[in-house]
Amino acid sequence: MTREFVPYEEALALKELGFDEPCLKYWNGIGEYFDQKDWFNWNQVEKFISIPLYQQAFRWLFEKRGVRGCMMLEDPIDDVLRANINLLKEKK
Repeated sequence: MTREFVPYEEALALKELGFDEPCLKYWNGIGEYFDQKDWFNWNQVEKFISIPLYQQAFRWLFEKRGVRGCMMLEDPIDDVLRANINLLKEKK
């Protein structure tokens, strides 16, 4: 099931862009991932990073930040997510 979660670099970029949704996984700042029993927004804690599902990340980018990227079925999902994050960074 770990393939369903956004990689660390993308999760960090999302946090820097204001991602503030509760997640099931988080990174504790020293290289360890943890599972949550309940959803919690670890992005509120300075050294912690919430690790969203791809579905959560794309929904947040589209609904909350207005990013409208394009995706082809053969595109790797990580590449599509990075491209959408970069679109949002360029808007700043």
